[in-house]
Amino acid sequence: MFQFKINHNIIYTKAKLKRANITADDICYLCKSEQHTIQHVFLKCSHVTLFWNEFFDWWSQFTSENIQLPDSTISYGPTNPLKHHQPLSLALLLAKYFIYKCNLTEQSLLFSLFKIQLRENIMTERYIAIKNKTAQLFNEKWKCLILKGFVPEILPPPTSQ
Repeated sequence: MFQFKINHNIIYTKAKLKRANITADDICYLCKSEQHTIQHVFLKCSHVTLFWNEFFDWWSQFTSENIQLPDSTISYGPTNPLKHHQPLSLALLLAKYFIYKCNLTEQSLLFSLFKIQLRENIMTERYIAIKNKTAQLFNEKWKCLILKGFVPEILPPPTSQ
């Protein structure tokens, strides 16, 4: 639903709220210099640019892929089948939601907090995979992050003799 709201430009920003006479100003609370629009919130703010740079550096450490994604891919998700398409799509979506939540609460964009939330999300998926006995699918999907120890692999149950 969140990606749908981004795609259809229905995320409420300070610019939209000012036009509706709900807020007094439309200036970004982070950089305090530009209008708070969807484009600015997710792509153009200097604080968000630093966040995305940390994201790309972190991603390249885990996947050995140096990625510099265009704004359209950050906004709408990867369309080309990259090597780690599913994990990257989820990580980008969670990063955008993290940015959005920080904007709502006017908190700093701390990449370390994002990594914690990403790991918690993946661990929830891991728990579901264990319950549904889909460990192999989970391990294949998250292999790039399992190999570097970001999340633990689901080990097969011991065979009885």
